[in-house]
Amino acid sequence: MALTILRQLRARLLSQWAAVAARLRQTTQRERLLLAALGVGVLVYAPVLAWDARDRAEVAYAEALATREAAERDRQRALSARSSSARDLALEDMSRWGFEGANAETLRVRLEQDVQMAAADAGMTGVTLVPNDATNQTGPVTWIPIEVQGDLTWTPTLNFLDEIAGWPEGFRVTRFAFERPPPPAFEGAPPSTAGRIRLELEFPTRGLLTEDDTP
Repeated sequence: MALTILRQLRARLLSQWAAVAARLRQTTQRERLLLAALGVGVLVYAPVLAWDARDRAEVAYAEALATREAAERDRQRALSARSSSARDLALEDMSRWGFEGANAETLRVRLEQDVQMAAADAGMTGVTLVPNDATNQTGPVTWIPIEVQGDLTWTPTLNFLDEIAGWPEGFRVTRFAFERPPPPAFEGAPPSTAGRIRLELEFPTRGLLTEDDTP
């Protein structure tokens, strides 16, 4: 079968070539010269077309690269503008951050009162504030530490942290620890004492007079 197909194909090609050869024999000398000139023109012009196509491809590639670079520059400028805007907003927010007071002592008293009230509003029990007259300095920010201790009850403690987190002046937690209640004396007996929770907080200040500023 395959051999038959090959034979038919060979016969068809020979027939077509014979027709072309017969047609060429019938052409005049002038037509043959014109055909030869046309063939030479095709041979000469084909590389020119290839070079032109290559040049157009290179130009298109360069334009695509330029467009992509321009788009990347625009994207970077947009990101830079957004970052600058976010940075400016953060700096503006930080400029309003912190508790104002004339000195650390009076501000500490006010903060302790506010913390005590927030703990009571949150439902914390057994609350005590551990006295601490120190201040901590981080760059230009002076922090006033306040240690809060209370009974180990998670919901009121978390409510307390949520409440002071709503203060716009800000705060930070430097320590969070708790002690579980001792085991009962016998099974089913209530615990003799409640567990305790310990929160060490620091509150930022601004406009605070230091010893060097005091006349």
